[in-house]
Amino acid sequence: MRRWAAGGLQGLAVAAGAGLLLALPQVATRDIVTAVFFALIFITLAVSYDILGGFLGYLNLGQGAFFGLAGYVLFILIVKVAFLQHLGPAGPALAVLAAVAFTALFARLAAYPLFQLRGAYFAMATFGLMLLLGHLITNLGGLTGGAYGLYIPTELYLPLRPAYTLALLLTGLSVALNALLARSRLGMGLQAIRQSELAAAAIGIDLFRYKSRALVLSSLPSALAGCLFALYSGYIDVQNMLGAEKTLFPVIMAMLGGSGTVFGPVLGGVIVRAIDVSLKNYLVLPVPALGIYGLILMCIGLFMPQGILPFFLRRRL
Repeated sequence: MRRWAAGGLQGLAVAAGAGLLLALPQVATRDIVTAVFFALIFITLAVSYDILGGFLGYLNLGQGAFFGLAGYVLFILIVKVAFLQHLGPAGPALAVLAAVAFTALFARLAAYPLFQLRGAYFAMATFGLMLLLGHLITNLGGLTGGAYGLYIPTELYLPLRPAYTLALLLTGLSVALNALLARSRLGMGLQAIRQSELAAAAIGIDLFRYKSRALVLSSLPSALAGCLFALYSGYIDVQNMLGAEKTLFPVIMAMLGGSGTVFGPVLGGVIVRAIDVSLKNYLVLPVPALGIYGLILMCIGLFMPQGILPFFLRRRL
């Protein structure tokens, strides 16, 4: 009975939150809507990271690679394939589909070498993959714009309100995907692999197939978020598409809120973005911002190793 009541309250809270977020552009200033838009982008990254980090237990430090790669493929198609610019809204839409498909293929191919590794070696390899991608983009200047980046025509920019609505929809779909995954055969297989790869293989689970599907699945929301971010910004370069925060923030958000839970990355995302905005606009501290996040992670590891959401849910039960 208590669980049923808790589930009902959770559903009401989600519905109320979604309603408030939908109404936000009508009542809030442009600065607030922009800040929430960026928060939604990062929350989507955190939720998609948690497919590997939460279900499979693999620390993926290259989640931002899918974000950045999709944004670059999108802009290369728009800038280099001239007829797409003359199709109106259909041009960018087709380019987005192509960019997401290319990113999913990239994830599938990357799975072969990556899943030969485990633990810290896997984490280091994924981070190295992101660094390699950034290096290639910088040096392929004729195609990618190199250090100068790429612009799209101003008429193809995505205005704030539709960008915000799409970001909210994408975040909601990402959370729903994780909720469905938790109850699916794939999700249960990933959790079995997390508990023991030897035991999972012994009961007939194809380890590589499950892992590679998880990697491809996690690339899709990140790729869409990268396309959305790029279309809203109108300009991309290595720093804003493949910067360290695109990899570190999703990990911090998921671990802070509660990796392996449906709403943990969302909670962590809200907290981290609130801290980030405060550090940038209102507080002047004698240490770098990443030092603050490192301190937060240390405290979580010491006092709430499962994250904030599981800690408080366990206390209630």
